[in-house]
Amino acid sequence: MKAKSISYFYAMISTQHILLCIFLLLWCFFHSSLISNQFISYIKPKLGRQFRTYRILYNLFSLITFLPLIWYSNSIKSEVIFIWPGNFMIVRVLILLFSFYLFFAGSRTYDLSSFLGFRQIQQKEHHKTISDDGNINTSGILGVIRHPWYTATFLFIWAGNLNTSSLIVNVILSIYLVIGCLLEEKKLVLEYGEQYRIYQKNVSILFPWKWLKTKLKG
Repeated sequence: MKAKSISYFYAMISTQHILLCIFLLLWCFFHSSLISNQFISYIKPKLGRQFRTYRILYNLFSLITFLPLIWYSNSIKSEVIFIWPGNFMIVRVLILLFSFYLFFAGSRTYDLSSFLGFRQIQQKEHHKTISDDGNINTSGILGVIRHPWYTATFLFIWAGNLNTSSLIVNVILSIYLVIGCLLEEKKLVLEYGEQYRIYQKNVSILFPWKWLKTKLKG
C-alpha cells in the first residue's frame, strides 16, 4: 500500500513541477536575502541617498517576479487532489473572510507608507516598518497576534482547491512563511531590544493562544 502511494505521488510529479519547485525556492531565497540585515548593511552605503528608493524597488521586484510563478503554476497540467465539497463551502468562505479581515486589520495598525516604501522616498530616510514613530504598535490586531499578515497569507493559500501544482506552491510558501516569520522576529528583537521581548511574552506570534487564554480566564 505504501509503495503504491509513493508510486502514485511520483506519477503526479512532472519535470514542470520540479522546475516550479526550483523557481519558487529561488524566489524565496532572493525575497528573504534582499531584505536581510546583512544585505541592507552592505547595499545601503553603496546606494547612498538613493537607498531611500530601495524598499519600493524591493516590493516591485518581489511582485513582478512572483506573478510569473503563479501563471506558470496554473499553466501546468496537474492532478486534482482536493476540491472543497458543497457542504463545506461555508467553512472555506469563513476562512477566506477571516484572512481578509486579518489583512485589513493589519493594514490599519502597520505603517503602510513605510512598508510600501513611499515614506522613505518622501522623507529621504530609512524607516522601520512596524510603526510610524519608532515604537512598537500593540493596538488593534497587533495586541492579539504579532504577525497577522503571515497568518492571513497562510489561511488564504490553504482555503483554495488543491492540485499537484498548488500543493507544491502551498507547501513551499508555508515553510517559507514560518522561516520568514522567525527571521523577522530576530530582526525585530535587534531593532527594538527589550521592548520587543516583552511584547513576545505578552502576545502570541501567529495564533492568539495568549489572547484566548486571557479572555477565558477573565
